[in-house]
Amino acid sequence: MKKLGELNLRSITLIQFTVAIIISLIFQFIIPLSWQPLDLYEAGKLIYHGDEGTNVIIFTVSQWYFSFSIAWLFKRDNIYINNFIVYCIPGLSSIIFIEFFYYGLFYDYIHILPLLTALYIIIKKKESLIPKQAIPNFILVTIWLFSVYFLRLAYFTSPFVYYFLRWVITSIANFGIWRLIVFRYKKSNND
Repeated sequence: MKKLGELNLRSITLIQFTVAIIISLIFQFIIPLSWQPLDLYEAGKLIYHGDEGTNVIIFTVSQWYFSFSIAWLFKRDNIYINNFIVYCIPGLSSIIFIEFFYYGLFYDYIHILPLLTALYIIIKKKESLIPKQAIPNFILVTIWLFSVYFLRLAYFTSPFVYYFLRWVITSIANFGIWRLIVFRYKKSNND
């Protein structure tokens, strides 16, 4: 049997994807919704999966960023996983900013862990970031966000104007971050 480090990138990505699916399924079907810090803060301890106005956790992008940030521990140089996780920085930063300074919520592991993982990747694993991944990540996350919004699976409690405005701001910020990555990528290749 091969060790994890001896497998090809495709096999490792499949394993990490499977781990992320399992984690997301556990959070959807086993772990109570009240264990989600932001949901607990907003609705109290008597919140359950399927309550009216609640997100279906498995359809939230934050849950998948969290799941992939745990799966990332199995192989930290996976270009696909790393580029996906780094794409979370503006969106999760804005959520954490509101949680810290408006709600006084300092322990939201669902949002903090992926953000810390993304920052670590930028600082320590920047060679695994590929500038060309910005467009596929943008398309994937955009389709995902608007699909779950209009299907009323997640995020639908926000008025569409605010939801759209937040998407525009985070998209611009994401492309700004990717421009920095491209600049660093080109600079490191020239050295």
